[in-house]
Amino acid sequence: MSQWKQARWPFVAFVLIEVVIFGSGSAVTKFAYESITPLWCLAVRFGLATAVFALFFGRRMARRLHGVRVRTWLPQALCMAVSYLCCNVALDLTTATNVGFLVALPVVFAPILSTLAERGRYPKAIIPFQVGVAAGLYLLCSQGGSLAVGAGELFALASSVALAGALVFGKQALVELDAVTVAGTQIAVAFALCLGCALLWEPALNVAAVRPVAWGIIAFLALFSTCLAFFLQSLALDRLSSTTVSLLLTGEPVFTALFAYLFLGEILSPMGLAGAMLIVGTVVAATYVDGRADAPAHEAAPVPTRLPRRVVRPRLFVRRVREDRMAA
Repeated sequence: MSQWKQARWPFVAFVLIEVVIFGSGSAVTKFAYESITPLWCLAVRFGLATAVFALFFGRRMARRLHGVRVRTWLPQALCMAVSYLCCNVALDLTTATNVGFLVALPVVFAPILSTLAERGRYPKAIIPFQVGVAAGLYLLCSQGGSLAVGAGELFALASSVALAGALVFGKQALVELDAVTVAGTQIAVAFALCLGCALLWEPALNVAAVRPVAWGIIAFLALFSTCLAFFLQSLALDRLSSTTVSLLLTGEPVFTALFAYLFLGEILSPMGLAGAMLIVGTVVAATYVDGRADAPAHEAAPVPTRLPRRVVRPRLFVRRVREDRMAA
């Protein structure tokens, strides 16, 4: 078990599974929006996910949160909720292409926020990989065109910054909490925030007008894109740095493009395909380099097969004490 915890590849795999789930969810969400508004879709999604977590992990989370300060778990949960809200508002105001590029930029902001939060030095070694990923994202999402800047782009940028905050503060929260509790608090706070915004800014939900396919998509988003994906991300943050996780998350637009091709008939241009290849190559290289740098810190100390000769065994020590007392 200890060797499994020290290995990096399972946690890298967790983030990659999360990326695949997010990519498929982004592609099918458009079908749900045909009969339900974005904010109500979010509210129902996170409401269902909150119910699932409360059913299976409610007591466990209550025990974990007992005695823990609110500022330990609230910042990361609030950042995740704001990220999802801003992303969906951005999709209403601008194209999915621009949103896909900007929301996938936590790799740029996470190291900055981590440096500020931990008062450490900026990891300069990550800069070449950040540049490579940003260039690949631009080619993939803009398909060689240009990115306009408007209200939608600003919301998408805010979503990216908030997601970076969720990664950084989430790793700090894992010092006192487990992965289940971190994921559960993120889901519950997101539900409260999305429900409040839906009640304030959108008309009342017409349940009868929501099509069966939309309910199926919401169930998929709640169980897989929320419960499972948030849990996997929290597990990964317990072992990997927030910078590494943010790098791995940049693969989401690649899988979004793949599922968009399969479900929506969208086709990547040669420029977009080159961007996807650049992202994958950069992420693989960055993960490999980060793993080599991190390996010495997690090498297990060799366990001696037998006690050194100079170490006095407990029974022998007690017997010598008794002999000394009898001699005195």
